[in-house]
Amino acid sequence: MKILINILIVCFLAINLQAVSYIYIEEGVKLPLPKQVITLYGGTPVDVISSGKDGIKVKLSGFVDKKNLYATKNLLLLLASVEDEKSINMSGDKGTIEAEVPKEFITDDMEEAWEKNSDLFYDKCTKCHHAKIIEHHGMLTWGALFGSMSPKAKTSKTQNELILRFLRAFAKDGILKESE
Repeated sequence: MKILINILIVCFLAINLQAVSYIYIEEGVKLPLPKQVITLYGGTPVDVISSGKDGIKVKLSGFVDKKNLYATKNLLLLLASVEDEKSINMSGDKGTIEAEVPKEFITDDMEEAWEKNSDLFYDKCTKCHHAKIIEHHGMLTWGALFGSMSPKAKTSKTQNELILRFLRAFAKDGILKESE
């Protein structure tokens, strides 16, 4: 019986360590990790490998273009950038990056990770019209739609990056779905 309980505990811990978490950034779009010369982008889904005293080791997976890791094959949603291409474990056009991230920049709550982007989208993009249903359009369409409307919304370059990142992540061909 004791062996069975120990096995269940190990299985439970293994499942929890492989849970999907998200990069959470209070301000801005990027989180530079100076020790590893990697820049992670807000809202990026990551797989937790292990948790240490100061940080959490995570794994990102995606499509590679030079020194960038993207969420999708169309290379529109950037997950991470590296200074050295050797930091990406390559397999064809796909790759993975492992990085140690300070605990305060990891959350299990998708809504918390995307809150700044979401709030900005609804604040700026509902002044002239009702909020569009994000999943009705693909990433490319959102790029064109937002590009034509952003001057009216009077958004800064950083705000444009945050809103467009949100639209692409939750687009019809994006990597995330809004919770009901």
